[in-house]
Amino acid sequence: MKCELCHNAEARRAIVREDVDGEDNELYVCEACAKAERQRRQRKSSRTRKMTGLPPGVEVSVTEISGMPFEDGQPPPIVGALLNAFHDIVSGFEKAPTHEQNASSENQIAWKELSADCVEEEYRMCDAFHLEGLFLIGELEAVRRALHALDMDIVGIGPEELKDPGHTFRLRYAGSEEAAKRVAAALVREERNARVRLYEEFPRVYGDSLCRALAVLKNCRLLSSSEFLDLLSPLRLAAKERMLDGLTFRQVETMIKGIDLSAKEMALEQHERDRIDANRADKVNRRFEDVVLNERAEERFL
Repeated sequence: MKCELCHNAEARRAIVREDVDGEDNELYVCEACAKAERQRRQRKSSRTRKMTGLPPGVEVSVTEISGMPFEDGQPPPIVGALLNAFHDIVSGFEKAPTHEQNASSENQIAWKELSADCVEEEYRMCDAFHLEGLFLIGELEAVRRALHALDMDIVGIGPEELKDPGHTFRLRYAGSEEAAKRVAAALVREERNARVRLYEEFPRVYGDSLCRALAVLKNCRLLSSSEFLDLLSPLRLAAKERMLDGLTFRQVETMIKGIDLSAKEMALEQHERDRIDANRADKVNRRFEDVVLNERAEERFL
């Protein structure tokens, strides 16, 4: 059988190559074509930026960018501002019982959970509040402290040991639902402002998160479901703003919906978890091989 790529030499190896429709096809190729395909994949796997105006055959690879430090080494303080905003919102409503009024144990608070359906799609992921912007600019803990003062809280999705995968949270409250909805609106407003600040004030931080995510997705050899969601989280922001070539917002959403964050994988034997993580990594490597930051993103972030 002749090689299915060069059609000259005898086929010796089987490889998987993506066609124009994004489907994986198995091809039988000669040793030379198999080597060329492997080298092509290696070159693409290290590329996160789309470079234009280069001579044929010349590529530039960037796999890591150092983050830009915040002024004075600290994120901007917003605890007071958030507290004022949230207290203004809930004034006039039934006040939630304070921690002092409750028993000393937090478990005795009658927590309720507010659905994220009340906010726009771009601030909602996995049926919860997507707060990647607040995380990246370092204000997520300040938001938590402000909410705690109102006997509210944000808790990560999935099992507790996964440590807030995707920086996506559910809003818990102990008072009235109407007050919780208004606080949720304020929370989304702060997330919107955080994303604007990322774009305008901290472009290096934003670009760093995107390039790091792409580099890992292109090269990882093991990938857990929670880590996959963590890496898709900043890319979801970029895809919404059409800053990526090879990946749309809807495609990111489809990937996210396919992620299982239940604890069933964690209950497996280590070798079985490694097998699942390896298979996931191989599929993700192929899918993200040609995903890069587009010219618009480069002009702003890099």
